Amino acid sequence: MQYELMRSRRRTLAITIDGGGRCVVRAPLEMPLEEIKSFVAEKSGWIKAKLLEIKTKNGLAPEEPQLADGAVWTLGGKALRVRRDYYVRRGYICINGDELVASHTVTQRGLIRFLRSLALEEFERRAAHFSKLTGTVPADIKTSDAGARWGSCSAKNVLNFSWRLIFAPPVLIDYVIVHELCHIGCMNHSQDFWRRVAAVLPDFARRRRELKHRGYLLKWFRE
Repeated sequence: MQYELMRSRRRTLAITIDGGGRCVVRAPLEMPLEEIKSFVAEKSGWIKAKLLEIKTKNGLAPEEPQLADGAVWTLGGKALRVRRDYYVRRGYICINGDELVASHTVTQRGLIRFLRSLALEEFERRAAHFSKLTGTVPADIKTSDAGARWGSCSAKNVLNFSWRLIFAPPVLIDYVIVHELCHIGCMNHSQDFWRRVAAVLPDFARRRRELKHRGYLLKWFRE
């Protein structure tokens, strides 16, 4: 059974599985590996059931949007109708009003590059707003191609967000951004951390639950 082991200054063992099927075992720094393996084996039934549940949900999830003329995409909460234009330059793609205009020659790689740039701009804008509310300032903000996590905060306070988060509703984008901003100076999920999140987003638990049902987004547009 595959899982990611993360050790920290915690006292107990815990297992978490996100909407993308990423299984993380969190353990105390000095706990023997055999004890951790025994714990995972004991919980194997629950882990398999949870992974099957996620696989089923993702199997019923909306399909990856197609860059087809007339299709409607939602990016950063804004609905955009796709218009394929045969008269613009090769590889051209942009947002014009309520349209996503793309040349018929746009490649998957070119599309992803455009979406990552759009996502970074959106994340930077929202992070600037919530930075004032959390009282934390990131050293930098980047986008990642992560297929199992929405965001992360490094020891150097660099925030990374999956660019695919741009397909999520704005309330969920805000939750991930606030979550990572609150990790600055608090690199754990202690009660103090969650109090920091709640101070900005009192309904964070509801947003967190809803985000778990959007794990399928992390599988979209894989090259």
